[in-house]
Amino acid sequence: MLLVLTLLGVIGTEFAYSMRLEASMVRSYRDGVIALNLAEAGVQQAIREILTQAALVGTPDDEPLTFYRTALDRLPRLAREAAPLGPGQFSYRITDEESRIDLNLSRPDRVDRLLTVLGMEKQVRDAVVESLQDWQDADEDHRLNGAESEDTYLKLPVPYRSRNGPLEDIRELLQIHGVTPEIYYGHDRTPPLRDFVTVHGSPQININTASATVLKAVGLSDAEVSEIEQTRRAIPYVVVPGKYSGFGFSTTTQTFRVEAEGLVAGEPATRVIAVVRRQSDGQGHDIAVLAWYPNPVEPTRPPQ
Repeated sequence: MLLVLTLLGVIGTEFAYSMRLEASMVRSYRDGVIALNLAEAGVQQAIREILTQAALVGTPDDEPLTFYRTALDRLPRLAREAAPLGPGQFSYRITDEESRIDLNLSRPDRVDRLLTVLGMEKQVRDAVVESLQDWQDADEDHRLNGAESEDTYLKLPVPYRSRNGPLEDIRELLQIHGVTPEIYYGHDRTPPLRDFVTVHGSPQININTASATVLKAVGLSDAEVSEIEQTRRAIPYVVVPGKYSGFGFSTTTQTFRVEAEGLVAGEPATRVIAVVRRQSDGQGHDIAVLAWYPNPVEPTRPPQ
């Protein structure tokens, strides 16, 4: 009898434990779904801001991205931090995708200048620039410092082929010969390459939002970069000044990156990254979603 009672006690304890574990897993799954929905709500609120009738965007006094009807008519920002909704909250950040260098549309010399500004040696720059060209062109003939499928990528422990076309995702850079994790993510005092490039941009770069690094990469001097930063800190440029007309600048943007986060108390935050383009539908503005990354996972970072 005692043995039976002992066994029943053990079984009861195990059952209670398994039920608590199952309930915890169900709760965690439920909260994860809610957090994802909250992050998506953040993206939708960001799109509301993007769809305003704003001719200009800027970052006045190094504030978050701001929309303007005119250079002197700044639109109020919606709540972007810890906005409450239902059982949780969301936050989001909007950045200008056209403040970055588009790797599919830029000349090799511009990419080379960017790598120079980031402090890369010539040997590294040559390998990255020429391998990027080989990755994008349609043939299998590699350049002097480049790489193609047969000579490089198919010989790797996990083989793959060169795309032989435009990049579809910025993370493809990590597959390209010469682009190390240290270059992509940054290391020590070297800024990350991924912060300054895109595959969803424009042939032109917005002079109101481009970073100092990007401004230098297009060929401006330190003094010219300082002048631009000082001017746009007060009000955005409405037109590109004549002295900068040959550098491929614009003053307007149609493509934006939204990084949103949903949070339910006691659970890890869930993220969504979206790249969206504002376009005219004949009756106003509409949005095209160019990229959507729920719970984005980056390839492994290098040890710091």
